Amino acid sequence: MNPWILAGLGSIFLVMFLLVSSGLFFPYSGRADSPRPKRVFIQHTTRTFHNLQGQVESQDSGLWINSFDFTAVQHISPHIPEINDTVRTHCREDRPFCGYPWFLPVKFLSKKNWYLPASEVMPSSPLEFSLLSKEETSWGTVKMTFRAKGPSHMSLYLMPHRGASLSTWSFGDGTPQYDLSGEYFVFYSHGVDAPAWTFWFEIQDPDPLGPEGMISVAISSHYFFGKDQRTAQLQEMLNRFPDWSFPSSWVSTYDMYRY
Repeated sequence: MNPWILAGLGSIFLVMFLLVSSGLFFPYSGRADSPRPKRVFIQHTTRTFHNLQGQVESQDSGLWINSFDFTAVQHISPHIPEINDTVRTHCREDRPFCGYPWFLPVKFLSKKNWYLPASEVMPSSPLEFSLLSKEETSWGTVKMTFRAKGPSHMSLYLMPHRGASLSTWSFGDGTPQYDLSGEYFVFYSHGVDAPAWTFWFEIQDPDPLGPEGMISVAISSHYFFGKDQRTAQLQEMLNRFPDWSFPSSWVSTYDMYRY
């Protein structure tokens, strides 16, 4: 191809890229014939963190907001001023999946979310989670069995501590699959009136065992529909979003335990 044509096309691309990146062109539209929605996820969540002794170490509640494009919340803030960079989240590396109720294994998006303090969520059917048994095997691992009873969608996060590793579990073919950060994510869904979810894993514990224990186990409940999907505070926030936005919202909880 003629080098002048290539240079011209490259110049056009560069100019358009700079104009779009500078924000001179408004990127969204709520028109039915030409929709360009701003995609946002909002979870009204309560997070509870337990220490190695099983006691509640801390608890908080908030509206956890995820933005899925490069403009972040710069166009949302003029409509909802309290959503701004003063409530930008920071990943807690000592908590599974940064300590937030991800429903997909997309931890790399942790730089694009905000946490606005809010009231505690109180679902009518709260998550029930318990350790059923913990036993040493003859081949040198610790087998831990759990029971979870909750809504139709739940996320499980496993984060072995330094020196510990998962050897097998009750999911799939029995071979644990971790992400690039060395954490494990399991998404569980069921139909109506399903029995309690029981699962187990075996872990090779470090020697000597550190003060933080072997592993952090966290579980999130996601109320995607029904009477527990919305709270009054969440609905009030949704009503304030502009018509060119498309906020997906639900109630969730996040509970973390150390063993």
